[in-house]
Amino acid sequence: MSGALIGLVGAYGSVGRQVAQLLAPRLALRLGGRDRQQAEQLNQQLGACADVRALDLWDEQSLASFCAGCTLVINCAGPSYRILDRVARAALAAGADYLDVGGDDPVHERLAGQVPAGRRVLLSAGMLPGLSGVFPRLLAQSFQRVDEMRCYAGGLGRLSVTAAEDFLLSLGNGFGQAQCGWREGQVVRSTGSARQPLQRDWLPVAGGQAYPYLSTEQQRLFSDLQVPHGQGFNLFEGGQLAATLQRIQGSAPEARNTPQNIAALVQASALDVAGRRPYQLLAVEVDGLRDGRPQQASAWLRASDGSRLTGSVAAFCALHWQQLPPGLHYAAQVLDAQACLEQVCQWLPDTRVSLGHSAGSPLAELEEGVL
Repeated sequence: MSGALIGLVGAYGSVGRQVAQLLAPRLALRLGGRDRQQAEQLNQQLGACADVRALDLWDEQSLASFCAGCTLVINCAGPSYRILDRVARAALAAGADYLDVGGDDPVHERLAGQVPAGRRVLLSAGMLPGLSGVFPRLLAQSFQRVDEMRCYAGGLGRLSVTAAEDFLLSLGNGFGQAQCGWREGQVVRSTGSARQPLQRDWLPVAGGQAYPYLSTEQQRLFSDLQVPHGQGFNLFEGGQLAATLQRIQGSAPEARNTPQNIAALVQASALDVAGRRPYQLLAVEVDGLRDGRPQQASAWLRASDGSRLTGSVAAFCALHWQQLPPGLHYAAQVLDAQACLEQVCQWLPDTRVSLGHSAGSPLAELEEGVL
């Protein structure tokens, strides 16, 4: 994207900061946020190479002015489920392409049929969703046939207020369904317990809890790979966040997204991580036919910071923008899974990956990160 100007919305947040640091040496940036002083401070850290603009997402003129002249607008601001397609529409109206680390199904539904010919809009280009839909494909590629797939996502870390609000807003916006699985192309109710103790070699500690939860990203994954039986799980460690979330999910939908519940989620996540090392974990297990015989295999990825992981995926997308197909897409369905994971591991050397491949496989070099 030589000569392109990249507009970064939410630039000085934890995700936007990672995107800015990775792109600044390579591309021209415009940094935007409500607090111009914080954006200026970030610019100084980047070597004063960016254009800085004060930006109010809820002011149409401010948003239009920010997007004007940009080749690509990257949205790292939140809560994603409150912003929805506001930034996307402003970017498209200004003649820019659009990349969203969130976006998810509500934004896709609003933009379907609205993207001009030849333009690109990429949604769910972060860790979860995003890398969570890319990563399982790497293991599946080594199978001639996938009979069953189980996907896990979770970790240990303090939620920000924005992340907690997005979490609550996603409960009623079609992001997924609790206690559901995938059978022969259909969403079905799970018959197992709502909470299952999990013992796996790839868990950092024993005693984690797995809660069946089928996201819409997993539904697309299972459909794309023609998986007959699929299941998604949210992983929790420590118990406080899981218990608080269960209490909130038991309340009426209109009563969930309140300041009190947002604060309760933030506090619960802080209690879980107190005195412990934060991490984010993605894992997948596959049963199927590999090397001509029935096999089981698992793969996992563990990183220390979900925001940096999200920002790294978004930066990879921006650097490979011209290789992506035109139109409206979810990142997991169009990214080069191997190239994305290799780049993320280079940028985040503390990330540990095991892909369940034998020596000599195309991805064997990544397995140097196995703990």
